[in-house]
Amino acid sequence: MTASIASTSGTGAASFKRSRPIVSAALAGALCLCVPTIGEAQVPSDSTGDTQAEGAFPDAAFNAAFKKYTPPRTIFSPYYSWDAHLALNVTVVRKGSGAVSFRSLFQTAGTENIGSKVGVGGTGYLFHVAYVHRRSDDFALSTGLAHLSSHLTRDLDKKLAEESALGRAAPAVDDPSEYNVPFVEPINFRFNGSGARYVRPIYLHTGWTLWRGSQKSLVAETQHEIGQRPFNVVSLSLQLYTRNQTEGRFQLFVTASPGHRLHVSPNVGGLRDGIAFGARMTFRA
Repeated sequence: MTASIASTSGTGAASFKRSRPIVSAALAGALCLCVPTIGEAQVPSDSTGDTQAEGAFPDAAFNAAFKKYTPPRTIFSPYYSWDAHLALNVTVVRKGSGAVSFRSLFQTAGTENIGSKVGVGGTGYLFHVAYVHRRSDDFALSTGLAHLSSHLTRDLDKKLAEESALGRAAPAVDDPSEYNVPFVEPINFRFNGSGARYVRPIYLHTGWTLWRGSQKSLVAETQHEIGQRPFNVVSLSLQLYTRNQTEGRFQLFVTASPGHRLHVSPNVGGLRDGIAFGARMTFRA
């Protein structure tokens, strides 16, 4: 089992109009270049038996994923039908139980097809710099700064017009489209000095390896943000081709989040409540 806690996340108010950011708000992420790995010393192994190198840039991980939402439909289904992301996690420096990490995510959220054309509703960028203190093999605490910005597309305008022509009102998104969040203390601010909105104060991520075989495993995970308009996500993934890393290089997964909302978070980017399935590739160095 693994668990991590970060004391912050985010919320606010937005609509589907371009003048008030919306689903774009719900399309988070950030992309950055890979960093070479340099190992200088070894520390005790974690619960999987893998050693953790110390020094500058001792490890990094890259993953790419695609997720498609299934029925039942919600009011957000026309605007957020699928999403995909590229992510990079880099340990900048590690010494003993402490480490400085950098995480980036580039996320794209897609609408339902516009005619025969695949629609892209928006993109988002998430940057996350943190100090991580590892209390044990299965538990770590972190503090740092998260930045999230999101951007709408013309495809979303077309989908809004299409749904409006059918007499369907555009739903509102309660979370803001941009975050600059220092965590452990749950504060959100804007770089231009203007006020920012409410931040959900607690984020919790847990994971359990239910079964492990030769080069494969079955893993259950949960994600929670606690505060106003909270969310809970449960996922189950079949991870294959593990080889010399803790996670399978190719993963098939299903996720479920109860409710009918669309969330924007500096911890996970955009998230739509509902059931979805997808595939993910993860590589560690």
